[in-house]
Amino acid sequence: MICFVYRSPFEGILGKHVRWLPDATVLDWFRRGWTEAGADPGAWVKAELGADVYGLDSIFEEAAERSLPSPGSMSELRKLLKKHLYVEGALTVDDHSVRVSTDDDEVPLAYFLLDQSLVAAEPSRLAYALHEQWPLPASAGDDDGEPVTTFAASTLGDVDWDTQGVVVRLRGVRLPGLPAWLRDAVPSGWPDELTLLRAAVGPHDTDLEPALDRINRWGAWNDQYLDIAGLDGAHDKAHRIVREVMAQVAGHEKVPGPLGRRRPADGRIAVADHLAQGAFHMDDTFGYQQMFVFDDVWAAHHHYLAKSLTRWFKGKWDLL
Repeated sequence: MICFVYRSPFEGILGKHVRWLPDATVLDWFRRGWTEAGADPGAWVKAELGADVYGLDSIFEEAAERSLPSPGSMSELRKLLKKHLYVEGALTVDDHSVRVSTDDDEVPLAYFLLDQSLVAAEPSRLAYALHEQWPLPASAGDDDGEPVTTFAASTLGDVDWDTQGVVVRLRGVRLPGLPAWLRDAVPSGWPDELTLLRAAVGPHDTDLEPALDRINRWGAWNDQYLDIAGLDGAHDKAHRIVREVMAQVAGHEKVPGPLGRRRPADGRIAVADHLAQGAFHMDDTFGYQQMFVFDDVWAAHHHYLAKSLTRWFKGKWDLL
């Protein structure tokens, strides 16, 4: 089997779509497309992969129109894709994968076709990319390492592949102690999403669920960007601003968002002892913002998932 991964905000609450295919190799899948996709390449690709994958049908359109020979090796496939595949960004082809970054003039996109042997060899890079279900598993192990909490979130606004996400490691604290730690912390060089999380923590909160709920209902924006004016000061003042924003949208089914109106009811929040996760509805077309906060205890129990999740949100399009 091979695996297809499409990183796109249009694809569900995790911003990605995964499909397993019966072909033995990536080359076999393209060779099958050469035979089967000719009549309607767009419809064939969508039926095969379960998504409208931007630009991918172009190779099969060109193959049909130009009577291109079916590739006999990955080297031949590489030459054909470099010449005939419509790509706005970068293309990488090796013995076990095809990896593409592109965009649809509105958002960056990436897709990956991966042989099963490559998937098995690179779990620390690919485990999160291949994970299909919300929420992530919350089970944890022992707390015998150095306390550290990782904050990872997708970013909003006019983004490119260097700013698709943010990852911050907070040393000396685990998730059960994070609300108190955040109340005492002074933001310095933090991403806006983490500054908002700190301000959203209430004075008596003992876990992150209330704070994530407030972020889910956040209604203050500067165009496409979070409005965090005043949230990097003293915590009591920052949280007072959060309460004022919450009061303005209290009881509303739709609240202001970066692209119009957003629905908090469509958001998802799950908080456990060592993992807190949220997916916040931003727009019916442009999907969700994802946020994960986990500590070393969860990461030790889900080693590959933690490492690959961090890699996903660090902002480089090519997971390999």
